[in-house]
This record gives sequence, structure tokens and C-alpha cells, in this order.
Amino acid sequence: MPFTSKLDDQERQQILKWAKEGQGYTEIAKLLDNRISRQRVKQICQRHNIDAFTIKRQKNLEVLEEKMVSKWGNKWKDKDHRRSYIYQAMREKFRVKKANAIRVGYDWTIEFGDLDFPTHCPVLGIAIDYFNTVIQDNSPSFDRVDSNKGYVKGNVVIISKRANTIKSNGTAEEHLKVANYMRIHATMDC
Repeated sequence: MPFTSKLDDQERQQILKWAKEGQGYTEIAKLLDNRISRQRVKQICQRHNIDAFTIKRQKNLEVLEEKMVSKWGNKWKDKDHRRSYIYQAMREKFRVKKANAIRVGYDWTIEFGDLDFPTHCPVLGIAIDYFNTVIQDNSPSFDRVDSNKGYVKGNVVIISKRANTIKSNGTAEEHLKVANYMRIHATMDC
């Protein structure tokens, strides 16, 4: 269908309404069955000081923010937190772990916001250092609670590398036996 420059007032008002609602110039042209070009829609909007692109982008950001807040909590709203070095370090640890797990063949369905990144190890209580460049006892470690499952929601907890190393080499019963043995022998004089 060829372009036309003839629009009645009702069509012009509809164009302005759609632009204010966040429709883009191309979408508006399509809604008018491409009877006018995207550039013509933009000219009409500019005459009325309406920037449909900015309105659409703002609406998309609002939808994204709603989604992220519902998914990851109010920390997502805090731009200073997202710009902080600690946040960036946590994101980098997540990115690297995800790439390695997928490369090795583990299931990976968790997202960054699904995890709680504690300041201290929930098992041993030692401070976790997210800035370690070399793996140390206080480095963060992605613990799969059930090692038969992959990195799926509800199965991953961030603990210290030391706690994960201790945990990886035995069952809960074995750990209790070792702990009892250590308690008994720690009190004995050798």
C-alpha cells in the first residue's frame, strides 16, 4: 500500500495517543497499515513535542524494574549498590561459575538474584572475601546442597571454600562421627 500524506484529525490524535502510551514510531506506522512512513509519524509527534522513543524506553525500563524487584528484591532499585565494587565482584563470581558449570555439563537454571551472597560463611562464620583472585579458604564457593542435582534454584548456597571442601569429602553421618572423635580426643592427654 503506498504512503499517503493525507491524515484526518482523528488519525493524528490517534497517533499522538499511541505515542504517549509508549508505542514506537514503527509500531504506530504498522497500526495505520503502513499508510504513512515511520518518519512521518515521527514528524507529527515532534510537532507536538512528543518523543515516542523516550516514552517507550522509559516504559520498558519501568517494566524491567518491576520484574527485577519482584524477582530479586529492593536491592535491585539501589543503583549505588549495583555500581558498588562488591556487587560487581559478586556478579563476576556468578558469571565465571556459570560458564564453568555449563562447560563441564552441569544443569544451570539459577539466576543471580536467586542467590544470597552472605558476608560471612553460614557454616563456619568466617568472613567471605569476594575480591580474592586466588582461591583461598575464605573465597566464596557455590555449594550444591544435593550434589546429585545441578545448579538449580533451591539447591545452591554460597559458603566459604573451606566449608565446601570439608563438606565435599563425606556424608552428614561421617562428619558427625569425625566431630565426635575430635571432641573426645581433643580432651584426652596424649
